[in-house]
Amino acid sequence: MPLQTHPDLIIVSFDLYIEGKDEPQIIPVDGQDEIHIAVPGGVKYYIKLNFKVKNRKLEDLNYKQIVKKGGVTIRTREVKLGSYEPSEEIRSVDFPEDETPGGWLMRGTYYATSYYTAGSETLMVSDWTLEITK
Repeated sequence: MPLQTHPDLIIVSFDLYIEGKDEPQIIPVDGQDEIHIAVPGGVKYYIKLNFKVKNRKLEDLNYKQIVKKGGVTIRTREVKLGSYEPSEEIRSVDFPEDETPGGWLMRGTYYATSYYTAGSETLMVSDWTLEITK
């Protein structure tokens, strides 16, 4: 089943910048059936979100991420994306730098949900997996 979409917001891709790597890992989102991201444990990284706004202005666009393992919420993260007029232009927002958990106990697959909202309106919800590797 393809990821949820919305007529006013298209998530094009995530660019994953990992400390020590020269090039980002490009993670396509639009048109994909699932998203799986693998990141080594104990490294610093940041993500660039690439998206398009279509049909109408989106004000107070926000991103919220909830990551769980074994049904327990491990972390929640929120990023304010801003307000945008509709355009064919791909917009990009850099998320703050973060660090993956390190150590063999933290390795494995985590289940994440991303929420995209404009003001109090939920535009879409996407489930994906994060794998912490050696």
